[in-house]
Amino acid sequence: MKTNENNKLAYVLMSPVLIYLLGVMVLPFAWAVYLSFTNKVVGVPATFVGLKNYAELIKDSLFWKVVWNTIVFTLVAVIGKTVFGMIMALVLNEKIVLRSVFRVLLFLPWTIPTIVSVFTWQWIYSDVGGVLNYIMMKLGLIDRQIGWLASPGLAMFSVILVNVWRGIPFMGIAILAGLQTVSKEMYEAAMLDGAGAIKRFIYMTLPSVKEVTLLAAVMTTIWTLNDFEIIWLLTRGGPANGTQVLSTLSYTVGFLNLNLGKAIAIAILTMPPLIMLIHFVTKRSLSSKE
Repeated sequence: MKTNENNKLAYVLMSPVLIYLLGVMVLPFAWAVYLSFTNKVVGVPATFVGLKNYAELIKDSLFWKVVWNTIVFTLVAVIGKTVFGMIMALVLNEKIVLRSVFRVLLFLPWTIPTIVSVFTWQWIYSDVGGVLNYIMMKLGLIDRQIGWLASPGLAMFSVILVNVWRGIPFMGIAILAGLQTVSKEMYEAAMLDGAGAIKRFIYMTLPSVKEVTLLAAVMTTIWTLNDFEIIWLLTRGGPANGTQVLSTLSYTVGFLNLNLGKAIAIAILTMPPLIMLIHFVTKRSLSSKE
């Protein structure tokens, strides 16, 4: 009898949260899913069309190009952030002069508002007075201005570079936190046994920070897949859709072409990998606490 009363009390206490989730998340999501099965256009009543939006997307070569762009952008950016984040963590874990100051300075790119960062990089990349072209010309590396955002290949490289630059601090601080838990005596013992820096890194450092690195990499993968601001502010998905990813395509179709039904369908097609990644992070986080 007492158990039933406790259960009722638990439901009463949880009801505000459940009502909030229902109103803010469940109902809007259900409405969005419904709209993806319609030909909803801004200013025009929605008409149910079934799987038409999804069928058109699957047959659209541009959609598959955007999927490929998204994979390349996410994969290269995450690898870059993980590698340079590891290097950053290893350097900051050593006893160097002004280590605390460097930790603060290297964390700044992640804290600066995205729009400020992007406009700064826009000036760096500019083919008219851009600092990157100026420095490269002074060093004799190039003999003419390069349009970093003017060709599909260079534009993709450029937006990935900005994304990596902004994401390195998060990966670095996460891995550094893992390194702080490694016993210094272990390293000292390994050095006495004659283990070099490479062996210590492979057999001691990597196993010690494997879990935190994996979780941080998955988290940054989720954020990179959803990245919109950097690409939109730098290239708007151009040139020639060379940097168009699923998030910018959904925005373009929904807010510029006013086709909300197809835009929501694009967004929903990005959800399966995101759900799997979120499930992985949640599962690993909960298992580590047990």
